Amino acid sequence: MTTIKTVAFVEPSFYGVSFARAAFEQGHEVISIVSSTDNPKKYGYEGIYNDLIVADIRDEESLYQAIIHSPYADRLDALIPATDYASHLTARVAERLGLRGVPYEAALKSRNKDLAREAYAEHDVPSAKFKKVRTFEEAAAAAEEIGYPVVLKPTNAASSQNVYFISNVTELQKAIDIIVEFKVTYLDFQVREEYLIEEYLEGPEFSVELFLGEGEPIFSTVTEKITSPLPYFVEIVHTLPTPSYVDQEQEIVQTAVKALLAIGIKNGPSHVEVKLTGKGPRIIEVNGRPGGDNISSDLLVQAFGINIFEATVNYYLDNPIELHKKHHRAASIAYVIADRDGVFERIEGLEELSQHANVIRSHVNVSAGDTISIARSSDDRLGYLITTGDTPQEAKELAVALVEGLKVIYRHQEAEIAQV
Repeated sequence: MTTIKTVAFVEPSFYGVSFARAAFEQGHEVISIVSSTDNPKKYGYEGIYNDLIVADIRDEESLYQAIIHSPYADRLDALIPATDYASHLTARVAERLGLRGVPYEAALKSRNKDLAREAYAEHDVPSAKFKKVRTFEEAAAAAEEIGYPVVLKPTNAASSQNVYFISNVTELQKAIDIIVEFKVTYLDFQVREEYLIEEYLEGPEFSVELFLGEGEPIFSTVTEKITSPLPYFVEIVHTLPTPSYVDQEQEIVQTAVKALLAIGIKNGPSHVEVKLTGKGPRIIEVNGRPGGDNISSDLLVQAFGINIFEATVNYYLDNPIELHKKHHRAASIAYVIADRDGVFERIEGLEELSQHANVIRSHVNVSAGDTISIARSSDDRLGYLITTGDTPQEAKELAVALVEGLKVIYRHQEAEIAQV
């Protein structure tokens, strides 16, 4: 029987909604710390919390004061970040309250890509060459030193926002002109005015879904990713477990663990993105939380029967952790994207998906009349479908084939545009 605890989440949104749901379904008292009382409706977690605390989630002191002046000041059992952007602030407040969690320095490095790259270099973790820059002149010098093609990205954003593949100095100038105007990201967090020029890593992309206990994997699996055509890096297919490069899976996992230890994460869940280059696995980035994009909320559940959010809540509460694989199947998610800019009318072919035994769910993110564009970041994806299969290849091939069979219909345009 579960002992009821009081668990607070800082701004549940996106993957963080699954955190709140896991704790609520375990019977715990769930407190959501939010920047606005509108957020439960906005992010879809109405009915799965017991109380709200309003604070400026972008400010450590505001978070701390809001908690200690709340009815839960002396009886919080866990404080859990439920959005990437507040993860380091949550870690700092948890430390001040004497609660378990990811160490502040580790959360800070995970949140800031330049600090993470510095840690990888210090601990000999296979990564990418990089330079931190502020201006076009610095970026041009860095790109010249590293060698084109390079990648330009913000140091503290997410979801592939303003990440650019750069082939030459002209493209670099255009991208810099855009990125310096990128001031505010999700939940009104400020974008740092420092950017990374990185070596472009050639090779297939994966993520490693991990749960560590004192530096050793309690659970691990590798997810294969397909990304949109260059110059963008939008993830459009995830398949778990990976159907490809299975013979190198252990090397990919070991590299991910090494990266986590380098930034100071020894316990709990993580989602580590990796490129498998001709010289072996190279780290793209580390996230000290379960994977988003329905990887943890759906693919892990369908493939293995694992609820990593429930396990994570138990980790923060210092309860026993259950991550036993209940079955061995596979699951895939494929996203619908537009091939051009326009005004959305509908997606044709969705009705038939519900009749397919191996389609778990489909979802559309946009409404008739919305302006849509080719996918430059995850925000531009139009919808998705999730499939299962007895093997990873089966789940992947079905997801890809079904998405390719859908047609995006543009308003005032009779041509039906098939998704590729």
